[in-house]
Amino acid sequence: MAFFGKKKSSGDSAAPAADGAGDGMDSGSGGSVAGAAASGPSFPRDPRKARKFFDHAETVSEAKNYDYAVEMYINGLRHDPDNMSRHEELLEVAKRRKLAGGKKAGFKDKNLKSLGPDAVAKMLDAERVWAMNFLENALMREFMRRAVDANDAEPDLNLGEVAYWIGCMALDFANPKGKSKDYIQLRDLFSRIGSFDKAIIANKKAYQLDPKNDNLLAELKDLEAQNYANKNTSTEEGGFRDNLKDDEAALEAQQGNTRAVSVVDQNIEKRRDEYEEDPEDIDRLTKLVDALLKKEEYEEEEEAMKLLGKAHEQTGQYRHKVRIGDIKMKQYNRDLRDIKKNLEVAPGDDYFTGRLEETTQEKLQFELGEYQERVKNYPTDLKLKYELGRRMYQAELIDEAIGLLQDAKREPKSKGNAYLILGRCFMQKEWVDEAISTLAEAIEGHGVPDDALGKELRYDKMVALMKNAENAKNLDHAEEANQLASELLQADIKYKDIMDKKKAATELLNTLRNG
Repeated sequence: MAFFGKKKSSGDSAAPAADGAGDGMDSGSGGSVAGAAASGPSFPRDPRKARKFFDHAETVSEAKNYDYAVEMYINGLRHDPDNMSRHEELLEVAKRRKLAGGKKAGFKDKNLKSLGPDAVAKMLDAERVWAMNFLENALMREFMRRAVDANDAEPDLNLGEVAYWIGCMALDFANPKGKSKDYIQLRDLFSRIGSFDKAIIANKKAYQLDPKNDNLLAELKDLEAQNYANKNTSTEEGGFRDNLKDDEAALEAQQGNTRAVSVVDQNIEKRRDEYEEDPEDIDRLTKLVDALLKKEEYEEEEEAMKLLGKAHEQTGQYRHKVRIGDIKMKQYNRDLRDIKKNLEVAPGDDYFTGRLEETTQEKLQFELGEYQERVKNYPTDLKLKYELGRRMYQAELIDEAIGLLQDAKREPKSKGNAYLILGRCFMQKEWVDEAISTLAEAIEGHGVPDDALGKELRYDKMVALMKNAENAKNLDHAEEANQLASELLQADIKYKDIMDKKKAATELLNTLRNG
């Protein structure tokens, strides 16, 4: 069936002239979309002609002639193939078509040999078949494959976004108990458009279905490395989504096209417009930063940090620099969560274990510098001294940590944790009596024996008492340690290694009593 050879019902309005009607182009036949790309360096985009098809698609869709509406959208997209909002409108028509009892694509429609001659045309033919059965995952993957091919073939078009859109849908609707090869296909397609985060998800799902496939594990390592490198270079060279944004902005300026976006995206654009009206207004800048951070995406966070850096230079107010540090720490935490998830998939793997250690150290070094600067700027803030002291202890800078934590224990909210780490610092210095005294004071002040902090304090005091009892042959400390071990065991038998500690405390107590 040729796209424009179909008879219209009496309720249909006149369709725009088909390609080849009056402009010397062949309209094509057999369900293919031919002639979408011309020879030459750039794709012959024609938003004016495309809009006529889109307008007609809306008209016939309102008349519930959904099959014809699909055809009108496809023909409009021939002239404006990366107009993302129109692809989304086509999906809405496909949904209404299904609710109205529309038939699935038949064998002839799925016969991929009948596709058009160029990459964009093949993508659109695949999209038309998919729209007739938009929940079929195989058709989603084929549409994505064709979109990726078209993205490679037409560098002037932003078809990577189309591929990403349908690819995310395919990933979400894939059968979790299906075939690993389907996820592998999605992985490879996401990789081709530089979306390594989605490629990683697809690879993990494939590995869950085929855990004996060592190649999948090796590929996961490569993807993680590429994703890590891509994050570090995207702000300088422009990552996948950066390029999408640039292309979108240029296209919207050219076409006056408004894309369908999420509420978060709409708020970002609203705040961006307000800020651009008066870039010197710090309040508007701050609202734009807040909107960007709600996106919780790396690129938006990078933009937010640049804006905060500008605000710091403009006002000299250190609070803007503090927010930059908070964002970077959040990014480190997110990276660590991702690495730990990979270790759940591949426990003990050398690559991810190394990445975990490396990223943990990078995070610690960054936070040390960050909190040192904050304490310098806010020297009376005891909460900041606690945060710096905690990190000094983690970095084994014990003397520096002790002084900070001794100050921080005066801050009510940090008091219990400051005492806990201070006791551990004393144990590191082998000042066991001081550790016991500090932890005893903390336990008395905390007052709650069985919450997380209460158990930590009592466990650490028990360990200190056992060490002192063993070194000094102190029977009283051995008895107290045994009592604490018994209380912890009764409260939570699975807590740390309390069963082993209770056995050791009892043996120590018996040894001292009998010795």
